[in-house]
Amino acid sequence: MCIRTVVFLFISVVLASSIVSAENSQPDTLDSLIKEAISSNPEIFAAKNAFESASARIPQARSLNDPMIEFEYDRITADRMLTGDPMNAVSFTQDIPFPAKLYLRAKIASKLAKMAYENYKAKERDIIFQVKSSYSELALIYKAIEINKENKDVLDQLSKTAVARYGAGQGTQADALKAQVELARVDNELIMLEQKRVSAQAKLNVLRNKDPKLDLGIPLAEPAVKFDRALDDFYRLTLDNNQELKAYQYAIGRGKAAYDLSLNEFMPDFTVKFKQMVDKGRAEDGAWAGMIGVTIPLWFFEKQSFGVKEMKFDLEMVKAEYKGKENSVLFAVNDAYARAAANKKLIELYETAFIPQAQETVSVAITGYETKKSDFLTVLDSQRMLINFKLDHYKAVLDLRIALADLERTAGIDIDNR
Repeated sequence: MCIRTVVFLFISVVLASSIVSAENSQPDTLDSLIKEAISSNPEIFAAKNAFESASARIPQARSLNDPMIEFEYDRITADRMLTGDPMNAVSFTQDIPFPAKLYLRAKIASKLAKMAYENYKAKERDIIFQVKSSYSELALIYKAIEINKENKDVLDQLSKTAVARYGAGQGTQADALKAQVELARVDNELIMLEQKRVSAQAKLNVLRNKDPKLDLGIPLAEPAVKFDRALDDFYRLTLDNNQELKAYQYAIGRGKAAYDLSLNEFMPDFTVKFKQMVDKGRAEDGAWAGMIGVTIPLWFFEKQSFGVKEMKFDLEMVKAEYKGKENSVLFAVNDAYARAAANKKLIELYETAFIPQAQETVSVAITGYETKKSDFLTVLDSQRMLINFKLDHYKAVLDLRIALADLERTAGIDIDNR
C-alpha cells in the first residue's frame, strides 16, 4: 500500500512539473507583455521618479526659511560701562514672507507635481502603444514567414513539374528556370523577414527591459478587431483624458499662480528677532529685546513691475501652447481614425473579394497549365498575386491595430475594440 502511495505521489509530481513546464513554454500574451513593460521600462521609471521628486517640493515650498540662532560676546560694551565682565546674548531670528506668498509658492509646486504626474502617465501610454504595435508587427512577420514558406512549397512543386515536363519534351527550359528564380526570390524574402523578426523581437524585449536576444516565440493570435466608434467619440475622449492636454492645463494653473505671486511681490516681508541677555549661563530677568523688520519694495518700478509683466507673458505663452497642442492632438486623432477606417475597409475587401478571386485565378491557371491552355508564366504571376494579396491583407490588419493603438495613446485610455 505504501509503495502504491509513493508511486502515485511520484507520478503526480512529474505530471505537475510537466504542466508547469508546458505553461512556461507558452508565448507571452500581449497583456502580460504590457504589464511587464509598465513595471520594468526604464523610461516609465524615470518619469515616475520625476513625479515623486516634484511632489517632494510641495512641502518645501510652503515652509518658512530656516531661522537663525546667534550667540553674541560683547567685550567692547562691557569695557565702556566699566563692568569688567563681557556681555553675552542669545538671539533668535525668523524671516516671515507675506502669508499669501507661501500659499502661492505651494500652489505652484503642486501644479508642477501634477504636470509631472501627467507626463509620467503619458510616457506610460506611449510605451503601451509601442508594445502593442511591436507585438502586432512581430505577429505579421511570423505570418509573412508562414505564407512565404507555403508559397515556397507550391513553387517547389511547380518547379518539379516544369522540370519533368521539360525532360519529357512537353515544356521549355525557360519555365524551369523561371521557377528556380522565383524560388530564389522567396528565399531572399525569408532571409529579410528573419532579420525583421529579430529586430521586432529585440524591440519588444528592450521595452520590457530584457535582453534583446531573448526569444519570445510566436505571438498568440489576437482577437478580431471591432471598430465601430464615431470620430466624435474619440474627440470627446481625447479632450477629457489626454495626458499631454492635462499637463498643459496644469501648466496654465501654474502660470496663473505665478502671476498672482508676482503681484504679491509688492507686499512686504517680515523679520522677527528676539534677543536675551545671558550672565554666567543664565538668562537675566528682564534683560531681553525684541525687533520686527519690514521689507520695502522700494525698487518696484524695476523689479516687481517687470516681474508681473514676465509672468503675464509667460501665462499667455502657455495658453497659446495649450491651444496648439490641442489642435495637434485632434489632428492626430483624425489621422489615426482615417487610417483605421481605411484599413478596416481594405481588410473586408481582401477577405471577401481579392483573396478568394486570386485563389480562383491560381486554380484556373494551374488547370490551364496542366491542360496546355496557359503558359507557366501565367501560373507564376497568379501565385505571386495571391501571395501579395495575403501579405497585404495581414499588413492592413497590422496597420489597423497600430492605428487603434495610436487612438488609444492619443485618447489617453484603453478602448475596447474587440
